[in-house]
Amino acid sequence: MADTSGIPADMIFCNANIITMDEKRPGAELVAVSGNKIIGVGGNDDLEKFKDANTKIIDCGSQTIIPGFNDAHCHPLSFAATLLYVDCSPSKAAKYDEKCLDEKSPPTRWELDEASPDNPVILIHYTGNGCVLNSLALKHAGIYSISADPQGGHIGREPDSREPNGVITGRNELVEKRIPGIDQEELKACVKLATGQLLSFGITSVQDTGWNNNLGHWQTLRRLKEDGHLPLRVSMMIGTNALAEFQGAGLSMESGDCNLRIGGIKIALDESTGNPNPPQEELDYYALKAYEAGFRIAFHVHDIVALETTLASLEYICKKIPRPDHRHRLEHCAICPPGLMRKLKATEAMVVTQPAFLLYFGESYIDAVPSKKLSWLFPMGSLSKLGLKTAASSDSPMVPCNPLIGISAAVARKTETNKIIAPLEAVSPLEALRMYTYWGAYASFEENIKGSISPGKLADLVVLSEDPTLTAPESIPGIKFILTMVDGKIAWQA
Repeated sequence: MADTSGIPADMIFCNANIITMDEKRPGAELVAVSGNKIIGVGGNDDLEKFKDANTKIIDCGSQTIIPGFNDAHCHPLSFAATLLYVDCSPSKAAKYDEKCLDEKSPPTRWELDEASPDNPVILIHYTGNGCVLNSLALKHAGIYSISADPQGGHIGREPDSREPNGVITGRNELVEKRIPGIDQEELKACVKLATGQLLSFGITSVQDTGWNNNLGHWQTLRRLKEDGHLPLRVSMMIGTNALAEFQGAGLSMESGDCNLRIGGIKIALDESTGNPNPPQEELDYYALKAYEAGFRIAFHVHDIVALETTLASLEYICKKIPRPDHRHRLEHCAICPPGLMRKLKATEAMVVTQPAFLLYFGESYIDAVPSKKLSWLFPMGSLSKLGLKTAASSDSPMVPCNPLIGISAAVARKTETNKIIAPLEAVSPLEALRMYTYWGAYASFEENIKGSISPGKLADLVVLSEDPTLTAPESIPGIKFILTMVDGKIAWQA
């Protein structure tokens, strides 16, 4: 038995199928917890070594224990805010998604007026890069026929009258500035709902990757932590434009602790400027500025052009400032040709991917991507074979945050209508599980304290009804969550 302490355990899980994600001991039957740490991992016959009169024993009845899930790319406060809204996402109400509508286009202001003539209504696209407003909402937002398009955005209009039709694409600044903000009580309420959902899916750590995360966002997260409203561990990326204010506040890479920390800087010039393909010189400037300040960089990579400029920028900054184990990240990187994959390997960067997109958006990919390029989509199998480290995530609230859905998608690679996309790029259930646990911790430089069930690491654990590595891929989402432990405490239980 491996152990780090001779003191009695507060809690022992035994008679379990433990998938440790620790190469030194991949499987076990027992895990002992004292305080917020794992103090022992072993077999059932090791029970007496850590037991005393006060130890709580949990017999798992051969259920499976895994490390806590780590959602390596999501937007937790945005997800929380959506819980105050009506959910019209594909997973909840497919008839509201334009790809499922007969017209294959979003509704207009007049159609929303029919549904709600007396209240302002905003229907936000799942990407966050578009919305539809009814007439009252347009009036509140101050958008009229004479209004100019916002930078990086477009106001849809009737061809003859130039009257806004309610559809706003690209940046939504005109709208965002006029939407009433969530007050503190609403924020606490929706964060409570959100954390309840996340914990019920076994998620014990999230990585907040908003391109516009500023000092106020950090302070909000810190208040929620201090008030006990946010039991999950959070690693927060800061936005490119917020670098100076964080430096002015004395905050830098890895400021904070294992509960709330700064995990790097997010560069998403396409999203922050509205230019889908910003100049190479501009990307290089911001990347070097962040790297000189000691930050690891997460690049938003949404297409092949962005991948090419990102790889060139990585090569540029790493030549300027050589550092071992920099762990720069490519967020999304949903399409990667073989030639660019070799260049990606040379940069030693990580990829943070979203396998569940194959399920929820797969039909759109099949329609939009030429058949000869479909094999380039979400090439998790090729990334793994090349030895590239890949973490997985949901990009919530884009899609549901349940990691088991993502694991199933990474293995089965099926769309909602059971079409298979690039089956050779599938990974094994164990590798998919690793992407949501160990590699997630590695992506935030925290693999020394979490991501595996090992003595000395934080006691963040999940109990499942079945073993996802021995379950048919399509059945993995049906596995039940039994218990979630964070910091040595049972935070959620079925």
